[in-house]
Amino acid sequence: TEGIELEESYPPEWVGLTRKDSIRFVSPVRTKVGVTRVDDEIFVQVTAESNYESFCYRCLKDMHSDWVTGFTLIFDIDNREEFIDISEDLRQEMILNLPARVLCQDDCKGLCINCGVNLNDHECPHKHSIVNSK
Repeated sequence: TEGIELEESYPPEWVGLTRKDSIRFVSPVRTKVGVTRVDDEIFVQVTAESNYESFCYRCLKDMHSDWVTGFTLIFDIDNREEFIDISEDLRQEMILNLPARVLCQDDCKGLCINCGVNLNDHECPHKHSIVNSK
């Protein structure tokens, strides 16, 4: 089984996320793609990396973070077609591999529901109960 390897870089806008989204890429998305044919299928192994900005789900602090992911796409071969366009599948898979919720730290305390203070930075006079998910 023979294959090819490609490296490509896409501008952050290519993914389609904007400032209106809760998360968006802020640097080019760099990809390494390995394409292999096995019988009547094409296997596309992808490693992608970039940087994104978002906000903490609990305290709303602005966040910037590195992003690296890997995934495999599989396409059936249709002998009537000359090529397979993987760009839309690649774009959608990148979006699906972004974190659903970003935290500034694993133990982020969030905001006080009474006065709105960031409990990571300041204390306030209100009582706060910690929900334990054991």
